[in-house]
Order: sequence, then structure tokens, then C-alpha cells
Amino acid sequence: MGEIGLEEMLQLLSKEKGGTSKQYNQLMDYISFHETGPAQRMSGDAKQKGGGPGRGLFQFEVGDGMGGNIAVNRTHAYLTRNKKDIPVWLDKMWDSKKSADVSSLSAEQQKMLFLGYHREHPSSNFSKVWSGEQSTKDFWLKNHWAGSGSSDKETIQAKSDLFNKSMIAKDSVDAINLRKQELFSIQDKVPFQSASNDINNVPDIQGILSKIFGAQTSSLIK
Repeated sequence: MGEIGLEEMLQLLSKEKGGTSKQYNQLMDYISFHETGPAQRMSGDAKQKGGGPGRGLFQFEVGDGMGGNIAVNRTHAYLTRNKKDIPVWLDKMWDSKKSADVSSLSAEQQKMLFLGYHREHPSSNFSKVWSGEQSTKDFWLKNHWAGSGSSDKETIQAKSDLFNKSMIAKDSVDAINLRKQELFSIQDKVPFQSASNDINNVPDIQGILSKIFGAQTSSLIK
């Protein structure tokens, strides 16, 4: 049967918690876009600036008993309970009992850790997101973010507002990139292009992000 991969894990979760692979990936992409920040946007090897413990797409912390180790332990336990063949990379990390630095893993492997971390999380429930009971922002805020000031109302509101901006920014970036792809595919086929169909007139991504965030950054990575 072979060791389990991301797609099979998504299918397993869909049977248990509902949702589609597309929905799970969209949730993870919004969170990783926010967590990795402007300097290392959605980079699997992202490291929290200033020597902080956050690592990878989801900024799982390095250190004994920290987010990286918890993600490894929970994912291993979840797959074992479901009688799945544990991936070699996960088994090695679990067996070593050492501090887990996830930044050396592939994006697919990090997503598997994210899914396992939250499937076994005491308060995370993917079903609430798919039913509309909980927003993507609230899922992140209540179950994933573990920063200082997590019980302070003003800090929570500021983090909430910033995550909303990240979601808007990601949607904007995706829309711009899609438009560029569409125009690139026709630019040599159409002899005359109106200004609206000129690829050179597509909005600049950095300009859009600056308008959204201003002087702020959009994650733990400053």
C-alpha cells in the first residue's frame, strides 16, 4: 500500500470532518501566507527573523515540547490510530525525540504536520470551518496563533485585523497572477491590445500590498 502522502491524508480527513481537498489547501494557504510574512512569503524554509523559534510555512516553534515537536507527535499518533503506513521522514523525526525543525521538510510534509497538529488539537475542528460556524481567521486566531498577548483584547483585535488584511492580500496577489497568466497566453495571438488587456498595465503586486498593509507587516516575521 505504501506510506501515506498528503492527498490520502486529505481524503481521510474529508471522511471524518467533511470538506474537500481544495478547502483544506485553501485554509492552509491563507495561514501560511500570513505566517511566513512579506520577506519569506510562503517559503517552506522560512525562519522567524531575529532568531525566534518559528519555522516553516506555519511557523511551528523549535524546541523541546514546542510546536514542531507537538505537530510531529500528533500527526504520528493520528496516522497510527488510523492504521496508516507512517512516512519515513515522520517516523525518523518522531523516533529521534529531538527538537523538530520543520523548515527542512517539503511543503507537502509541512502541510501533513499542520493537518495532524490540528486534527489532534483539543479545540481545533475543521468541520466548524466548512459549516461556516467558524471563519478561517478565527480558526487561526483561536487554534494556531500562540503569540504573546494572546489573552489581551487589544492584541487579539490587532492580530485579527492583520490576518484579515493577509487574506485580502493573498486574494489580490492570486487575482493579479491569474490575470497575468491569462494575458500572457494571448499577447502574441492578438494583434491589437486595448489598455485593459495590456499585461504591462496589470497592477503591481508590491504596490497593492503596500496599500493593504502600509507600514505594517503581515505575520510573526517582521
